[in-house]
Amino acid sequence: MREALRHYWGGPKLARSPLLGLRVVTKALQEHDNNPLRALRAVLRRAIEHLRPDDSEQRMTAPDWLLYNILELRFIQRKQVREIARNLAMSESDLYRKQRLAIDEVARVLSDMEVSEAMHVNGSHTVDG
Repeated sequence: MREALRHYWGGPKLARSPLLGLRVVTKALQEHDNNPLRALRAVLRRAIEHLRPDDSEQRMTAPDWLLYNILELRFIQRKQVREIARNLAMSESDLYRKQRLAIDEVARVLSDMEVSEAMHVNGSHTVDG
């Protein structure tokens, strides 16, 4: 998961990511011109967005926004660790600890998305009788 996020904007590691084999990524291919990397980025982005609090206004240092902000700033906006730590009012070492938690949460959300997709696919192919 970490490698996929680190190479979110491209590179050979993203192109060889085992996440490309997920059902949810395969399903997203249709929406992204059958481009596997775009589909994977879209699915990762959706998983990150799932962690975004429902508040309408983003707050940088609010506890409920912390994991989302770390993911957004670090992997989507590609900000440097020092800048992110300063924006979130935390030490770099604390940022790295929280980043691990944030990545774990993305993995959990992605797993939930995959299970949901598998249930949807399996549910639509059942035969009554």
